[in-house]
Amino acid sequence: MNRPRPWRDHRDRPVEVPEVPGPEAPAFYVPIGDLQGPDYRRNAFAAGTAEELTALRGLVPIEAGTHVLDVGCGDGRHLRALAAEVPGVRAVGVDVSAGLIDAGRRAASDEGVEVALLHGDARELSTVLGDQAGGFDVVWSLCQGALGTSPVSDPLVLSGMAAALRPGGTLLATFFHALFAARHLAPGDAFDPIDLVHHQRAEVRGPDHARERFDLWTASYTAREAVHLVEDAGLAVQSVRGVEPGAYARRGDGEVALDDPEVLLVARRPA
Repeated sequence: MNRPRPWRDHRDRPVEVPEVPGPEAPAFYVPIGDLQGPDYRRNAFAAGTAEELTALRGLVPIEAGTHVLDVGCGDGRHLRALAAEVPGVRAVGVDVSAGLIDAGRRAASDEGVEVALLHGDARELSTVLGDQAGGFDVVWSLCQGALGTSPVSDPLVLSGMAAALRPGGTLLATFFHALFAARHLAPGDAFDPIDLVHHQRAEVRGPDHARERFDLWTASYTAREAVHLVEDAGLAVQSVRGVEPGAYARRGDGEVALDDPEVLLVARRPA
């Protein structure tokens, strides 16, 4: 559709924002992750790793030998915690930021856990995974790690995640919640009520007190839209619930509150 985006600010007034990156544009998250590197773990959302992992393991069984893929893994925080809890798990992560992958590899070495962290773009997941594609028992993408960071490419990312699963395998994915995004716009943020994209100009902190400002675009979804997106990828949705970082277990299946920042879907690839 060739039209200006009807962006609205926190007071519901029209506002201009930079153009949303197109499908062929480089992933805008690369310089953000590369700036943070090992300081990624200092983000407030990273404090919830242990609770989130416990909740995820309650939704899908993971044991020694289970092949797990984290798409948009950041520094591999969930996989490193998983490898420490479940010796013998086959943990693989993919992230578009080389700086975060390097930080995760160093952290895994320091922690004495075995994870395979791969540098690559989630929009080209099958190429990044090579022979591993189609063999994962569990594939997840959490905290807008790969879904939402490029508003026009989520269907492509999800199709790659679905293809990475073995028949009968399980997908777990969180989506930024559109109702929350619209209700809680901060001064300086903007929201497109037609395409449900959230924009903010954010300050990101890196090592040695470095600070830079970046444009962030996040595709958001209602629970119904998230379900349709997953089903369009050929997966069967098993459950939907509202979550927030560090509180994945606070709601049961089918519970989504207006103030839940994310929606978590569990789906399976047909056998």
